[in-house]
Amino acid sequence: MENIKLYNLIKYIQNGTNLHIGVLFLGNYWNKMCELPRNHIIHTAPICETIKNRSKTSYKKCFFCRNLALKKAITTKEPFGGICINGIYEYTHPVVVNNEVACIIFIGNILHEDGYHKISKKISDTLLFNTMEEKLGYNDIVAISKLLENHILFLLDKFSYDNTVLNPLIENIKNYIHLNLECIDVQHIAKQFHYNKTYLGRLFKKETDTNIKDYINLHRIEKAKSMLVNTDETIISIAYKIGFNNVTYFNKVFKSFMSVTPSQYRNLNKPSKS
Repeated sequence: MENIKLYNLIKYIQNGTNLHIGVLFLGNYWNKMCELPRNHIIHTAPICETIKNRSKTSYKKCFFCRNLALKKAITTKEPFGGICINGIYEYTHPVVVNNEVACIIFIGNILHEDGYHKISKKISDTLLFNTMEEKLGYNDIVAISKLLENHILFLLDKFSYDNTVLNPLIENIKNYIHLNLECIDVQHIAKQFHYNKTYLGRLFKKETDTNIKDYINLHRIEKAKSMLVNTDETIISIAYKIGFNNVTYFNKVFKSFMSVTPSQYRNLNKPSKS
């Protein structure tokens, strides 16, 4: 397994199952062998996306629940399993190096009988239940998490020299931003990564030539552009869902990046109905 990248191992493990495995790296722990697509950094699955898009508050509830799990993993440094606020089971396994949490493994999209009634109240489409894993038990999930932990520890040790091009901390922050666009600010990032807000801002600017706030807004606007073109949601709804509580401010930020308002962008780019 010496030359197997983390993502390839995850794909091998997931093959033939409905599991979703994600790994969130923290601090300076990361290298190119550990690089993952952003949808494999925490969790995403058809049923999760459906629930999160049900209402304006659904995503924020998920974000709150997820960050409770993050806080518990970082504080206790011990694995645990549990049912999320929407009834989906997820196993959380922190990987510890030098008494610091280097990353957190998430194994989710598991249909657990104790959470079934919660999901069934929110989801009427029974086909979505078929996208969840029912066959693997607790011992299987623990074994998978230990396999992943051992490989991650090996990669972090063996390829520690491979951090000369990209700063692991900055890459981890970028990934965290992309996962939490709707509910994030600089203060939250600094707290999550245990760095001084001012220092972190300067380091991010030095490494990326962009300040953190602009980086967040840029990717919020990219998400807004897709929603404007591909959905019929109102401007107010889109603004709220991507993290703007004030539609006037959203319009201002959008125009500063795109030189047109959200409404103008939609009119210019949305395909006409035949």
